[in-house]
Amino acid sequence: MATAMTAAYLFFLLVYIIDIFSSYPANVSSSMTTPIKPWKMALKLIHHDSIHSPYYNPNATISELAERAINGSLARIQYMSKIISTPNDEDARSRLVPASKAYGFFANISIGTPPVPQLLMIDTASNLLWFQCLPCTTCFKQSLPLFDPAKSSTYSNIRCGSPACKNSRGSCDPKNEYCNFKKSYLDGTSTAGNLASEQATFETSDEGTVKVPIEVLGCSHVSTLPVDGQESGILGLSYGAGNLPTLVKQLGSKFSYCIGNIYDPQYQYNQLILGDGAILEGDSTTLLTDKGFYFLDLEGISVGEKKLPIDPSTFKRGALGEGGVIIDSGATFTFLKEEGYVPLRNEVESLMAGILNRAASLPKYFTFFQLTTNVLCMTILSVTPAMKGVSTIGVLAQQSYNVGYDIKQGKIFFQRIDCSVLESIV
Repeated sequence: MATAMTAAYLFFLLVYIIDIFSSYPANVSSSMTTPIKPWKMALKLIHHDSIHSPYYNPNATISELAERAINGSLARIQYMSKIISTPNDEDARSRLVPASKAYGFFANISIGTPPVPQLLMIDTASNLLWFQCLPCTTCFKQSLPLFDPAKSSTYSNIRCGSPACKNSRGSCDPKNEYCNFKKSYLDGTSTAGNLASEQATFETSDEGTVKVPIEVLGCSHVSTLPVDGQESGILGLSYGAGNLPTLVKQLGSKFSYCIGNIYDPQYQYNQLILGDGAILEGDSTTLLTDKGFYFLDLEGISVGEKKLPIDPSTFKRGALGEGGVIIDSGATFTFLKEEGYVPLRNEVESLMAGILNRAASLPKYFTFFQLTTNVLCMTILSVTPAMKGVSTIGVLAQQSYNVGYDIKQGKIFFQRIDCSVLESIV
């Protein structure tokens, strides 16, 4: 067991555990055609357990927070592993991670004219921006008023037979007039409604606002997802396949986010930047999109200056698309294949010899986040057989980094930085 006096040291060590090696230089310029009007939108990200979150519970115990994070991460990666092994299942590509069961980030945007505020969970594995709308046949509770399409002068349902409906793979309503969507999830829950075009209002880096016409979004009238009364939908940041008109594509195929210390409920500098204002700096590696997920090229792992003896093929995708490494905004922990996890675990145990006593009662893959007052566990876990060899880099490993996605160039950038610094430069 570890005392509280060692906690700061252990968390300091963790930020050096994963080192993503790449042969690509960090200063490669983009050849992407610049949109007519570059979008530069900076959104504050609100962590689930921040005092700025409607879910903040000052009475939550360390054990309760840890249990939620563990269960949410395990469910998340098992879900993604099933999606990867299920070919051409369009209805199961988007995933809402219930905020009550996982560490998530929210963003405030406004929809319609006049603008109606929405609290949306960001999800890099979801390809649709959707929110609950009137009339609501079956809806989960939310803290903000439901959006009423009839009161927005810029709202327009997408018609059947239109390119937008076809590209969105939508279905037609019984009158064969309007285009519908339905997202079904492997736990049996779903959300469904109209596909529409509408105007969204985002904040800009100079504390102003910009109005952006969204070609396709979802106006949900039936939702059976198990959320508990705050957010109104999902801000999908998946790139999507083919001609799928996702938000990321419309805004220049670039975005970045910076995540600070999520253990500090007072921290207020987490942010998401969409469009040409995205910060693409630091070291880069290859980025690949497939089935709605972002895969990166993980070539090795280092602890401090020591590169661990791991076969470079460990984290490569197979000929049929199996395995690989996903970077995810919805998973708290990092999961590694056994061949990569074991050398890491052994090295950390060696470094901690004489400092920590291993608790035999914990599962073998735990080592460093605070489980109880006197027990610390590792934020990197071993994948289970149900995860089908897919490794995932979660948000704890992304702390204190700005992560930039340049999808058209096939690159993802990592820059170690205090997110507060970005307040003055974006």
